[in-house]
Amino acid sequence: MSLTYKTFNYLPEFTCLGGECEDTCCKDWDIWFDQPHYQLLQETVKSLGGKHSKKVSKYIKLNKTETASEYNYARLKLRPDGRCPFLLEDGLCELHKTFGEKPLSNVCAFFPRVLSQHGDIVELSGALSCPEMVRKCLFAKEGIEIVDFDPAILPRPDDYPLTRELVLPADHFYYDNFVSVRETFLQLSKLEGFSLESRLYFLSNFTNRLTAFYHLEAETNNKKLLENELKQAMSVSMLDRMNDYVSKYDPADPVAIIVIQAVLQLRVQQFPHEAYSQFIRQIFDEYRIMMPGLEMDTLLEDALPPELLWQCYQPRRALVDECFGAELDKYFTRYLINCLYREWFITMPDPFAYFHMLVVRLAILRFLIYSHPNIFQMAEQLEEKNSAATDAEITMLREFVVDVVYKNSRAIDHNTVFLKVVYDAIHEQQMMTYEYSLPFIKF
Repeated sequence: MSLTYKTFNYLPEFTCLGGECEDTCCKDWDIWFDQPHYQLLQETVKSLGGKHSKKVSKYIKLNKTETASEYNYARLKLRPDGRCPFLLEDGLCELHKTFGEKPLSNVCAFFPRVLSQHGDIVELSGALSCPEMVRKCLFAKEGIEIVDFDPAILPRPDDYPLTRELVLPADHFYYDNFVSVRETFLQLSKLEGFSLESRLYFLSNFTNRLTAFYHLEAETNNKKLLENELKQAMSVSMLDRMNDYVSKYDPADPVAIIVIQAVLQLRVQQFPHEAYSQFIRQIFDEYRIMMPGLEMDTLLEDALPPELLWQCYQPRRALVDECFGAELDKYFTRYLINCLYREWFITMPDPFAYFHMLVVRLAILRFLIYSHPNIFQMAEQLEEKNSAATDAEITMLREFVVDVVYKNSRAIDHNTVFLKVVYDAIHEQQMMTYEYSLPFIKF
């Protein structure tokens, strides 16, 4: 079968910064070796001998649990401080420096690249838990478009790992129409004549209508109905009506901020010492100061009153939006497009559940960026000077955004266990419904 390779236009230029990166991906993550690369590393180390043989034996251990398979054959044992034992002082990898990419684990060789295949198409996308990938994605000069690429740009062109694979046709209504439905998602997300909030509402409305008959458990092949919905989704008159509705909607109820605060509280409670949690604490500390009569001795053990938090958040958001709104909407749009392309909605029970969770995640990200102390301070200074942001100020804005996006992606977006807890909580509170989408969209 002849394969076609697709990716975003910015991705072929991606290069790991190595020791120049402001963070490292070589700490605090579980790294598994599949059987072929574990054996290749052993053979490579043995053939060269020397100090590396002892170190590899000490830190790369066979998986002897009942869940062991060819894919999680061996595990890399981290140091007590969470850092990889092969991470050198200059920020480079000792194994990569000595042996090259061939014997590395798939994660080490390919992160932050994600490869997926449906039918005869292989897709390359990027995980935004890497700061440099965030820069490439959110700040691409020519926007982001899907283009062909040569697999020769991959670290191991003839030996790349697939995160997910869909054999087409799958003889399953949900899976067989994945490509055409996702294409409509992407088209709606790129309608730049409408605000980001309107586009999010278009997607929420569309996925909600689809879910009535198009979902994982669907037994009937409603191909004709699906084709009609795909066509209707791009109806100009319908989009205009929804756009008008969204523009007039006022989210007076602080329901979204209740959920967002609860999610961030949970993250801080589980991982109190990580940089992401410290940043969350800083934000809520500032809001707490703005609320007279509240004690400062504890921060997130007790939730801030949602009505007060909502009242404090709205003017901050409005000021930041006034100064940087167009720029931030561009970044949020590219974040959205990257998620829609990289994260297949068919891994969720139905399109609406998938998109509603994405909207919640985006609301969390927007809250953190709009509440960012440095971004708000920049907005205050611009308001005081009554001037537009300069190139230097946009550059500063971008670095603050990068810091939030990659840390948020590591802590929440790519943490499937944590996301499952959030999903279950939203479902149990009966908030996994279309009625609750607009408060998050307009957040």
